[in-house]
Amino acid sequence: MRHLFALLFLLVSGSLAAQDLTSVNFHLRDVEGKDRSFQKYMEEVRAKGEKGAVLVSFWAMWCEPCKQEMKALRETFEKYSGKNFHYIAINLDNPRSLAKVKAYVSAQKLPYEVWLDPNSEAFKKLNGQAMPYSLLVNAKGELVAKRTGFIAGEEKEIEEDIRKILE
Repeated sequence: MRHLFALLFLLVSGSLAAQDLTSVNFHLRDVEGKDRSFQKYMEEVRAKGEKGAVLVSFWAMWCEPCKQEMKALRETFEKYSGKNFHYIAINLDNPRSLAKVKAYVSAQKLPYEVWLDPNSEAFKKLNGQAMPYSLLVNAKGELVAKRTGFIAGEEKEIEEDIRKILE
């Protein structure tokens, strides 16, 4: 069954390769209340060098695979963050859950950017259907890989995709 999912992922990601996300923009707040712009963020990544990668991952407090993915990618983030790799974890919980989200991020000591999308505007703009939903974008703004769901062990595949972009 896992091989079937891997094959489907390759078929889907292959058809999405080189999709340009440079014109996609959305404005959200991070967990600290600071306004954030996806396009400006990508400009900052490009300014750091030709090679760079951004993993945009949508999650929610009720989504256990989402939280597993974020924990599993901590080591990858720490390994590549000095090499122009960035991770934006975008939370989709409603505004009433903000305190829980902030407490969770703090308790887990997540080293990632955490943005809030309480109305799922960015999720919809990026064609999200289910969670976790992750997009891997290179510094040029091209969509390199798209994933829905997470099973323990897939962090190795995600790391391999990141490594290929950064080489």
